[in-house]
Amino acid sequence: MGIIIAGFGVTSFPESKNPEKKVCEMKVLYPYENVDSPKFKRESWGTTTDVPFGKNAIVMNVDYAQKIGRSGAFVKDKEYELKFDFNVDTFDNEVVEIIPVDPKLAEHFRKSLQEYKG
Repeated sequence: MGIIIAGFGVTSFPESKNPEKKVCEMKVLYPYENVDSPKFKRESWGTTTDVPFGKNAIVMNVDYAQKIGRSGAFVKDKEYELKFDFNVDTFDNEVVEIIPVDPKLAEHFRKSLQEYKG
């Protein structure tokens, strides 16, 4: 079973101390959870892209993200399997590959990446 990816974005801060640093955060669908605490209560249904409290957003390898985005391979709101690896430069566990679950989408993904000249 995969995870539904709503989208992803590559962010940088050109006027910062490290202007060449980029990070890619994914927006995935999480269960919208009920909360029952003294200071906050929520009754909920469905899914959300909000990162659950106490968790970090899922990050994707920037070069890979730009490749699947610019090639048109990525299709939003579809189910993908995620492959992770540790990035020794950023010290993050990051997504290094997304694998479409649907066979038709997998074919589109493969063709788009083959034809990409970037």
